Amino acid sequence: MTKEHINSAFDDDLNELAKLITTMGNLALSQFTAVIDGMADDEVKLKSLIENDKKIDHLESEIYNKTVEIIAIRSPQANDLRRIITAPKIATFLERIGDYSKNIIKRRERMIAEDGDLNILKKVNGISEIARELLIDVLDALSRLDAKKAKLVWEGDEELDAQHNIVYKKIYRGMVEKGSSASDINALFIAKNIERIGDYCTSIAEQIYFIVNAEMLDEKRPKTEI
Repeated sequence: MTKEHINSAFDDDLNELAKLITTMGNLALSQFTAVIDGMADDEVKLKSLIENDKKIDHLESEIYNKTVEIIAIRSPQANDLRRIITAPKIATFLERIGDYSKNIIKRRERMIAEDGDLNILKKVNGISEIARELLIDVLDALSRLDAKKAKLVWEGDEELDAQHNIVYKKIYRGMVEKGSSASDINALFIAKNIERIGDYCTSIAEQIYFIVNAEMLDEKRPKTEI
């Protein structure tokens, strides 16, 4: 096989890996979007999200297998190697985002089953939108390997942390004043799941930065304390 054919086959492998990650990212985004858009009503069903989650899990396995195959056959180096070895990590982070989306709906369905007050979920609307924008931006940075945008996502998670703490305090204060309810507890867990989705967006951003710059972000972004 000529060098040109080898290079062409290698490019095809890299493109296939990139497409798998893009597909997985789009599924994770559509799942989270469906969750937060239907947060306060009964339009989003757990069953459909579980089916979507299975697709995400399957893609994670595909990405891992493709990574092993490329490393075994192609012996990649430098930038190509970084793109390949980070793929399973990014896939794992996307899978976790899918899991947290599913957990949010499980909590909401529990509230419905217990005749809970869904109005309390309006308190998480703000952090939901921040997390969604972080996910949109990090997926865009990933598709273009844009380290500058990835760093902005990494920095932007600080706002999500701060707003999550505000939401937490509001819900907790209500629990102290009027007594805690199951709805309050579920709302706190939902808010935490949203905050964790932001954390995984920053983890993906760190991998993008590493691919481009061959070094990890070494700055310390302060975590807001509750």
